[in-house]
Amino acid sequence: MKTALLWGLEGKLLTEGWAGRQRPLPYEKTHAYKKPPKTLPRSKGHHRDWLDACKGGPAASSNFQYGAGLTELVLLGVLALRLGKRIAWDPGNLRVPGIADADTLINESRRKGWEIV
Repeated sequence: MKTALLWGLEGKLLTEGWAGRQRPLPYEKTHAYKKPPKTLPRSKGHHRDWLDACKGGPAASSNFQYGAGLTELVLLGVLALRLGKRIAWDPGNLRVPGIADADTLINESRRKGWEIV
């Protein structure tokens, strides 16, 4: 597990890896740390959220609508790296206007029987 120390102007924060617990550390100045109010419901974990949602419980905290946009953003970054240039994405047409090479990466050829209709 990786640990990170964030050092700011008003204090220090120790984190236990990605999405881990955060702990404020004592600082030289006398700052009284006040824990922020809990404004978001705490997750029971990605898999538990998903299973509860499948069983008719509350919607998962990382639903498909959110996940789809995040995935699209990451894949566009990969596309720009593969092309070696800056891209402008047209989400309505799923294209990169003016860069024909992008189309071959976005819409790869499919084997017979696996076409999208």
